[in-house]
Amino acid sequence: MAIPPDQDNTLQQNLNSLPEATYSWLRESIQSGALPPGSELRQERIAKKFGISRVPIREAMSRLQAEGLIELRPRRGFAVKSLDVAEIVEIFELRMVIEEHAMVTATVMRSERDVAEVEAILNRMGELDKTGSTYLSQWPELNRQFHVRLIASANRERLSKIVANLSDAVEPYIRLESHLTGEVEQAELQHLAIFEAFRLGDAERAGRLSRDHCASTMYRLIGNIKNKQ
Repeated sequence: MAIPPDQDNTLQQNLNSLPEATYSWLRESIQSGALPPGSELRQERIAKKFGISRVPIREAMSRLQAEGLIELRPRRGFAVKSLDVAEIVEIFELRMVIEEHAMVTATVMRSERDVAEVEAILNRMGELDKTGSTYLSQWPELNRQFHVRLIASANRERLSKIVANLSDAVEPYIRLESHLTGEVEQAELQHLAIFEAFRLGDAERAGRLSRDHCASTMYRLIGNIKNKQ
């Protein structure tokens, strides 16, 4: 397993909560693509790197396995979950239905504060330097924040958790794809359209645009996967 750079000091900085710190570090490493799909997670290497026992590592991996982000391979230990095309399609099909409903609800329930905070994230995305070396790492994170904040406007805890679970399953693939292709222009235009419907309170349009956004992301992602095969 290739351990991400030492710049992420989550474990060292939170020694009073090792299971939580280990979980947060592993989860962020998976979501960011630092630990790409298929990466083997060797407990002994992680323990040695951070000078901790395997107990918090086992606890963290149990949580990640329950979330579907890692899997236990017979006689080989844990590895980051690797999805095939059919699984990715299934997840996006579910996202289309659930996120359409979530956006309809979010648009109906939104407050002025919700609109302002979503707009602030969009503005931050627009201010990114597209020629900068960190652009393709910053953009995916703001993209995630944009969608999370939109859905949070619905004030539906279970709904937000379901959306997050489905999104987390494919987030590593989306981030890797954006790093490899740099194709974000279409997504940015769709974000603006979704936000405008959200701001104006057009719930039906916001839901439909969110569904279309999921579909186009799926087709782009699947197309790039197939091109590499």
